[in-house]
Amino acid sequence: MEKKKWLKKGLLVTGVLVFMMLTAVSHVLAAPAPPTIKLGAVIALTGAMAAGGKDVRAGYEIAVKHINDAGGVFVKEYNKKLPIELIILDDESDSVKTTTRLDKLYSVDNVVAFLGGFSSDLNVVGMATAEKNKVPWIGVTVAAEAPFKKGFKYIFVPFSLAHDQVTTFYDLLDSIPQDQRPRKLGHMELQVDWGKECGEYIREMAKKRGYTIVADLKYAPPTRDFSSLIMDLRSAGADAVFSVPTPPQSIVIVKQMKELNYAPKMTLFIRGPDLSTYGDAMGKDANYIVSDGNWDETMRYPGNDRVVKDYRAKNPDVTSIGIPVGCAYGAMQILSKAIETAGTLDREKLRSTIGKVEMMTVRGPIKFRENGSAIIKYGFRQWQDGKNIQIWPKEVAVGELRLAPPWDKR
Repeated sequence: MEKKKWLKKGLLVTGVLVFMMLTAVSHVLAAPAPPTIKLGAVIALTGAMAAGGKDVRAGYEIAVKHINDAGGVFVKEYNKKLPIELIILDDESDSVKTTTRLDKLYSVDNVVAFLGGFSSDLNVVGMATAEKNKVPWIGVTVAAEAPFKKGFKYIFVPFSLAHDQVTTFYDLLDSIPQDQRPRKLGHMELQVDWGKECGEYIREMAKKRGYTIVADLKYAPPTRDFSSLIMDLRSAGADAVFSVPTPPQSIVIVKQMKELNYAPKMTLFIRGPDLSTYGDAMGKDANYIVSDGNWDETMRYPGNDRVVKDYRAKNPDVTSIGIPVGCAYGAMQILSKAIETAGTLDREKLRSTIGKVEMMTVRGPIKFRENGSAIIKYGFRQWQDGKNIQIWPKEVAVGELRLAPPWDKR
């Protein structure tokens, strides 16, 4: 009997010692915490999309500074906060380079996740590359819906899509008093996925909403002379125009409208007029142009005033801050929250966590659908008296839509 007791005690002591040894060995073998959380972004900093790319970069960099100033992101796996290291590469507005440079961030830099660049044209390519490499991708300034119909699992976009934008365009038109409301629409369709998607919705909704498309025109991304299209719009009597031109095109089209004395009551261009550089490029000719309102510096969501303050400290001469700044900041907020929630830097676990994030960002509340697109409230801004003013939706508007007078009355 005594022998059995001693045997049991011996086994217990042995078990405890083995457990302690295994625990000690596991601590020794466990991977140490990396010095940083590596994130990668390929952004157009030169070329046709550079103006927007610089706004996107500014938003990411302000967000990283704010997060790191607070000690970084807590990662449960390492029981400590880690600073974010954002590696940014320039794709020169070339979609081939978007792919090759994302591949480099994946294979050489071993980033945990990707952040998107500027414009649907480049981001659609980036999304496919992320899916190929199985790296979580979160980005803004992409409104094309095609990627969300391919069953992708690694892409997340806290931004409005084509359907949101066109629906809200008609909502804005409907808000105009009947006796002043434009009824004859001119549509200029940029021949890329996003432009074609918008075109389908423009045509589909026109009849349902009581509008007539009097000119439905098409143009290619390299187009630089729009005079014939503008003459067609004027001849057709289009008193409202919708298009999604590249940033350089959005400057050229308005300048040529003025030269040809064509002044529709409402001109809505998504992309170019949204940016921080547009006011300086256009001067008073920017006035009355309606543009994207995904974010605005006047929004009263938590932390937005700090974003604006820090941006203006570095860019005191900018008249109106481009919407990509706040939207990019919001994307970084969501990604850092997902990393903290996942408690790990494992890509697969992070991917499965991002889509479940529901949070308040500097551009409002965000949550995702199963396909990675966001449920989001979309709005518009309008250039008025040299500033881009939030005019829609009404709950965040600081001004009202102004219909454009003839050029000689401005």
